Amino acid sequence: MKAKVLGAVVGAAVLAVLAGGAAAADVAVPKDAIRVVAAGHSIEYPDQMVFQLQAEGDATITEVRLFYSVGGRPVQVYGYADFEPGLKVSADFTVETSGSSYIPTGVVIEYYYQVSDMNGNTVETTPWSFEYRDPRYRWESMTIGSLTVLYHDISERRVAQAAQQVAARIEEIKPVFGVEDVHMMKAVIVNGSREARRAFPLVSQASQRGHYFAGFAFDEYDLFLMQGLDTDTMIHEATHLLVHQATESALARVPTWLNEGLAMQFEDRSIVRSATVRSAARADRLLRLKNMNSVPGRANDISLFYAQAWSVVDYMVDTYGTERIPVLLGTLNMGKRIDEALPLVYGLTVEELDEEWRNDLLGVTPIAPRPDPGTVATSALLTGAATAAVAASAWPWIWRWLRGPGQ
Repeated sequence: MKAKVLGAVVGAAVLAVLAGGAAAADVAVPKDAIRVVAAGHSIEYPDQMVFQLQAEGDATITEVRLFYSVGGRPVQVYGYADFEPGLKVSADFTVETSGSSYIPTGVVIEYYYQVSDMNGNTVETTPWSFEYRDPRYRWESMTIGSLTVLYHDISERRVAQAAQQVAARIEEIKPVFGVEDVHMMKAVIVNGSREARRAFPLVSQASQRGHYFAGFAFDEYDLFLMQGLDTDTMIHEATHLLVHQATESALARVPTWLNEGLAMQFEDRSIVRSATVRSAARADRLLRLKNMNSVPGRANDISLFYAQAWSVVDYMVDTYGTERIPVLLGTLNMGKRIDEALPLVYGLTVEELDEEWRNDLLGVTPIAPRPDPGTVATSALLTGAATAAVAASAWPWIWRWLRGPGQ
């Protein structure tokens, strides 16, 4: 499952004592006017982390600030410590890491402190970094190709076999989405439902009780978190990250049915999903594609949503081929909504695609067969996409074409 979060960070369980670890932010600060005696962090997983600092100075220390960034993101967050000013101070910063401030296991955190005294002197420590993970376990790491796997209490041989298979599949998938240079990805494996409940974000109480989600992808960190060592789940979540790499623009809005459907195209669990969709079709319970822009909240609808998303995208691939997929993603990446992009690339509205897929599913032949969507517009887009795979200069032409004259 694709997930998005904003949050603070968690740290390692060791207090690092730093001798002379303070670096002057201003060369005018008197040497050793402010001295950082110790600094570090500790985890209270999965709820919060505490940053700790001890400093002393020749004048009263009046302010301590913590700066930190999450997962290599350029945005820094800072906070002020609540402490008693003096020549020697101890300052703690508590950062929430669950609920609305959730952070996934495996994210790298970087942080540093600024300490100021009453005379206006300020020193800034050197930055430190660590990987957020549950300190109860002995974590191991393995990198194969563009994939790093973080795991514990699993056979190294099994992890290597799965990682090799998934890394190879990533290389097969990336041209389908028009991605040339894949970002390094990190897969974090947790063991069992109990550990997963602590590590996963809470989507809903119903989904948690039913264990509907085996994994979550976090685009902003190029990371995914999953329960158990399952190659299909790894491929699914890695595909979400590839979809994001193909649509990194702030303007891009990829509907959930398309995102999930694409992620399931490269798995091997199609038989059960096909049966689920056909059973729902016979019972007249199919969901409307226009209403599938997010995963439903009702437990009974979740499995149908995923099966139907897979079936629709599978129909698109079988009927129109894979060469339109990077064009569709590229069009969404330029800010077109799905109801604008589909007609340009497939010659179909969302409602027409829904109808065409249902007819195919039920074996119904339309009274008036729909014309081949290989229109001039679509052909131009396909030609532009093929060129873009070799030279990025093709995309500005497509952009001007999509926007229309005089814009």
